Amino acid sequence: HAHSWVMSFPDELTAFRKYAELFPNACTLLVDTYNTLESGVPNAIKVFQEMKDKGITLKNYGIRLDSGDLAYLSKKAKQMLEDAGFGDAVISASSDLDEYLIASLKLQGAKIGLWGVGTKLITSDDCPAFGGVYKLVAVEKGGQIIPKVKVSGDTVKTTNPGYKKVYRFYDQDTHKVLGDVIAMHDEVIPTDKYTLVSDRDPWKRTEIDDYFVKELQVPIFINGEQVYEEPSIHERKRYCDEEFESLTDRMTDVSNPHTYYVDLSEKEKDLKEYMLSEAVRKAAETAIENNGYAKVMGVKK
Repeated sequence: HAHSWVMSFPDELTAFRKYAELFPNACTLLVDTYNTLESGVPNAIKVFQEMKDKGITLKNYGIRLDSGDLAYLSKKAKQMLEDAGFGDAVISASSDLDEYLIASLKLQGAKIGLWGVGTKLITSDDCPAFGGVYKLVAVEKGGQIIPKVKVSGDTVKTTNPGYKKVYRFYDQDTHKVLGDVIAMHDEVIPTDKYTLVSDRDPWKRTEIDDYFVKELQVPIFINGEQVYEEPSIHERKRYCDEEFESLTDRMTDVSNPHTYYVDLSEKEKDLKEYMLSEAVRKAAETAIENNGYAKVMGVKK
């Protein structure tokens, strides 16, 4: 049960219901796609109750936590499940677990009955690709691209929604790189002036007016046909050397390197903020609708 499953449906509850319909005897619902305690767990409980009302014997069922404070969330989730009459539901956990983190969670009294160890088992911490994860950012429906966002208690796991392109900005005179911008796929980058805005610190804004831009992505397949000619090892080395030379001395300083900026365009930033606010609003509505669990937000129905 992946986050992309939940995000591909109109809402979390519909995704849970469909999963339960397909896997009634192995129904472990991933509850942290939007908000674990305000919508995920309450929606899971609602689905478990619906299954029970239909006469389905609940076995091999439960929830999975994949981000945030696992000790705190598991304790809260356990209490919610017990209050609803599903105290035997298994609470499983993932999220870059290893033997040290599991030991720490056990010492904190985490209510976790099943541990999902993946990343730390099959990769190395010093592997260049460590931490790279595919996330669903959009679905195509009726010829339209519909953006999707994954919300997380861990900021780094909150995704940038929509179908995007990546552009690299260079100083016109020095040809040194200024930074990268993640933009919507249909955006046109102006050639006269542009404002670089930090994704993590929106107050950090840099206006530039003497630059040139290179689109980093190139098509490899179009309509199932390969259109990309694989470069030779010498061409790859030449490209890497040229890109490295474009870095400023501050960026390549070994002792105190300057941050390489990867920012969001204004359009992408606005879309992300809107979708996050909508996710928070829907989670609040779910908490209120589930009466007994509205107390999570300190709100009475």
